[in-house]
Amino acid sequence: KNSPTVAMASSAPSFEEPPPPAPSTEPEGSGLNPVTVEIGKTLADNVLKAGTQSAKSFFDTYGRIDLLRPYFDVETADIQSRLLRSLYPRFTKDPQIIPGDMYGPVMLALTLVAVLLLGMKTSGHQVEQQGTLMGTAFAVSFGYWLTAAAVFYSVAFIFNCSVTVVEMLSVVGYGLFSYNLVLLAGHVMPGTDLDFHVAWAVLGGLSALKLGLVLRSRTSDSKQGMMLAGLAVSVHLVYLFYLKYAYYSIAQQGEPKERK
Repeated sequence: KNSPTVAMASSAPSFEEPPPPAPSTEPEGSGLNPVTVEIGKTLADNVLKAGTQSAKSFFDTYGRIDLLRPYFDVETADIQSRLLRSLYPRFTKDPQIIPGDMYGPVMLALTLVAVLLLGMKTSGHQVEQQGTLMGTAFAVSFGYWLTAAAVFYSVAFIFNCSVTVVEMLSVVGYGLFSYNLVLLAGHVMPGTDLDFHVAWAVLGGLSALKLGLVLRSRTSDSKQGMMLAGLAVSVHLVYLFYLKYAYYSIAQQGEPKERK
């Protein structure tokens, strides 16, 4: 017979030790709610996605800017040749080649701004509002370049002239070379406009003919080509008078008149 002590020991339930608790990911004493931790993770993911999208947009923008590089990657010798050719009109029926760079026209427009400011400085007017005159010079120079190119391109499109927007901007921009030369010639003989008129008739006329003949050669219909050429020549020459007289008169406004 088994003893009662052994029977009681065998019938007693066995107690197993519970497993150790899993290590907590939260820092000790932080007291963070799991909902708060989840919200923080979501915000971090959103910030990471926003940063990634901003980086992608930056590289996309740089890629778009990189598309303009061929229009400004020009050799110095090519620029010099194109400047001289802008004063050499060719009478030919074959479509003439138009350079498609933007470096030369942009530099000529900036040079025209400097020439206009030089004319105002030497006119005897004490410039007080430098920023206003600088902004006006930029508006007059770049405004003419872009506006004239837009007008000529619109008329060329109506007259079925085979010229692109870049080519129109280029040929009108290189026409500013004569503007710089003519306005600088006005400072050779101060006190008289003879030098300006001679330079306007020779250099301005050659540049205007170059612009008109190029557009004429790109137009299939001869009558429409002559109309487009006449418009380009007239605008080119008339605007020179505007720069010489109307714009320079802005710089001379406010000068004290001599008392009798």
